[in-house]
Amino acid sequence: MAPLGTADIGIQSTDYGPAAWVPANSANYTASSRESSYPINYIVIHTMQGSYAGSISWFQNAAAGTSAHYLLRSSDGAVTQMVRDKDVAWHAGNWTYNTQSIGLEHEGYVNNASWYTDAMYRSSAALTRYLCDKYGIPKTRNNIIGHNQVPGATHTDPGPNWNWTYYMQLVTGTTPPPPTSWSTIVDNTTAGRFTASANWGTSSYSAQRYGADYRFADPVAASDTAWYKVNIPATATYRVEAWYPGVAGYNTTTPYIVATSSGNQTVHVNQSANGGGWRSLGTFTLAAGDANKVGVSRWSGNTGLVIADAIRITRV
Repeated sequence: MAPLGTADIGIQSTDYGPAAWVPANSANYTASSRESSYPINYIVIHTMQGSYAGSISWFQNAAAGTSAHYLLRSSDGAVTQMVRDKDVAWHAGNWTYNTQSIGLEHEGYVNNASWYTDAMYRSSAALTRYLCDKYGIPKTRNNIIGHNQVPGATHTDPGPNWNWTYYMQLVTGTTPPPPTSWSTIVDNTTAGRFTASANWGTSSYSAQRYGADYRFADPVAASDTAWYKVNIPATATYRVEAWYPGVAGYNTTTPYIVATSSGNQTVHVNQSANGGGWRSLGTFTLAAGDANKVGVSRWSGNTGLVIADAIRITRV
């Protein structure tokens, strides 16, 4: 029988009501009777290094030799369960941890923060909170761990772009409420808020631009960053979005730099498509204060103009 696609999902999970049920191939996990056979002591957080639909299909393939209990989609936080809680999924690369844990795979790639959407964080945290309550797992970082924390792990996921502080606040219910949805937009024409060298030109070529015009430059093996200065009201978690005109021939790996409280993080954006609207770069912890918070670098290995148009930052 052909593997089910996401459009074929119509059966709900019996372990977690909000999840769809699509069983993994039986060759990819060990049938068991947890918690009689093994205690469930851990939640292990993974990043797929791929797509939601692709991972569902892969776990249905007998050749995979791997699986996870739950998979989460980036765009809307949708959840699919593929291995029952009672069974042992092969996800941690460590048999002891496999037997004692539930594995959660998140759509995306460790080096691209834009996949870690607020919708996916909240959906995943709700699932983790439910599992912790159901199986008596302490809601601490000793028991809710990344794949990289499993003894003997060779994987680095969920990676440096995963916001553990925000995630654990969601799991424990201690997330501070956003103060009247603070948000700000900085355009390349916002007075005193945008700086770029003389190497950056100005254009109004594309109707997908934000405002009157946008800035452009050729890619080079140097940063020569165009910066957006933002006055962040409080150290907290913020969603960072970019607006650019998506024009065929523009750069497919434009580097956006986000100055987080723990250092700069780079997100690569394909500016040849999906322009003319706000596109999420991800959620980040930003420090309070008035400083350069988001930049567009010229350091891309691909051809095509890099574009600096507008950014929006919203507290979440």
